Order: sequence, then structure tokens, then C-alpha cells
Amino acid sequence: MGKTKQLLEDIPLTDAEVANELYARGDEDFQYQQWLESPEYVEFVNQQIARCTPKYSEVDVDRAISEAFKSLVVTSEEVGIDVYEKLFRQHFTENLG
Repeated sequence: MGKTKQLLEDIPLTDAEVANELYARGDEDFQYQQWLESPEYVEFVNQQIARCTPKYSEVDVDRAISEAFKSLVVTSEEVGIDVYEKLFRQHFTENLG
């Protein structure tokens, strides 16, 4: 506590500035608490959960991978790994849709 008091004494603030700073901090805490209890916060949390929820099940992804491999009739040695990857991604996304 002594170190904190010494630090506060070293900062050149007037009593009015200290009171204003303490009031502003309290107001921010109050506003944050109000936001936590608001419908907007619930909507925000629901949006974050929706962003993290998988769009496709593991079965869907496995099926799409299998179908994508079946759709490819060239090997990566024939067209190069970059082209092969693009073709695979194209077939994969088509099978997920």
C-alpha cells in the first residue's frame, strides 16, 4: 500500500483531476455491467457462438472428401500439386453444398 501511495503522490494530479478520473472509471464499470445485462450482450454472445459452431458435421466432411477424390481423374504428378489442390478444393466445396 505504501508503494501505491508513494506512486500516487508522485503523479502531479489535482484533487479535482483525481476525482474526475475515479468518477469516469466508475461510470465505465457501471456501463459495462449494464451492457452485460442487456439484450445486446445476449445477441453478441449468440453471434460469437454461431461463428464458432461447425457448419458441417464430420460425416459431411468425410463424405465430401471421398467424393472429391472420386471426382479427380488426374494425379498430382500430371498437373502439379498446386493445380491438384485447387481442383480438390473445388470438388470438395461442391460436395459440401
